[in-house]
Amino acid sequence: MGWLRSARNPQRQRKQGGFQPGSVNPTTGKPLLQAGYAPATIAHNLSAVHGFYAFHMHFGRGPLLNPVPENRARRTALAHRSPIEARAQHRRGRLRPKVSVRQPRAMPDQQWDALFAQMGCARDRALLSCYVSSGARASELLGIGLGDVDWTKGQLWVISKGTRARQPVPASPQALAYLAAHLEEAGLPPDGVPVWRTRRGESRPLAYWAARRIIQRADEAIGAN
Repeated sequence: MGWLRSARNPQRQRKQGGFQPGSVNPTTGKPLLQAGYAPATIAHNLSAVHGFYAFHMHFGRGPLLNPVPENRARRTALAHRSPIEARAQHRRGRLRPKVSVRQPRAMPDQQWDALFAQMGCARDRALLSCYVSSGARASELLGIGLGDVDWTKGQLWVISKGTRARQPVPASPQALAYLAAHLEEAGLPPDGVPVWRTRRGESRPLAYWAARRIIQRADEAIGAN
């Protein structure tokens, strides 16, 4: 825990628009990541180590005492609590860092217009519109085929990442219009092939990292994070 709180995170060495780690982006007002490990990352690692030893203790393997101390005050406060009740306050356990509550953020219309203007083709405009209107995960949305688009009801059928069940998500009329323009431009894909495909070289399904790079280039162009 001492090392995690003092070490620098190598992932923070990536370019963040020329701003110092921990500073605030003047365009979006969103803080940049600190140079070290975030408290949420430290707390997650603690939970993972605690669960690892708890699993082996259950089967009689490993030490008799979990090296990660349990928070009895938290267990007492959350025991037999109804989901509609307010969560009771309790003290943090030993070694646990203080994790701030993340507040929801909004994107002003002018920033959305600037971001959307960076989408250089019908595919990118359709992809961004489907992301925003559906709220689906990246991997879920990138896997939809032509048969997963319900044009009349305005829905997209995706395979849930958690349950692996096929379920519908909403899609705005604007998103479907851009998707139709993309299919008219690129052609209809064969059965079982995702509708999102590369535009250069041999046509192949659009990978997650390629779709992520589309948004990254747009962010860099408008100076956002």
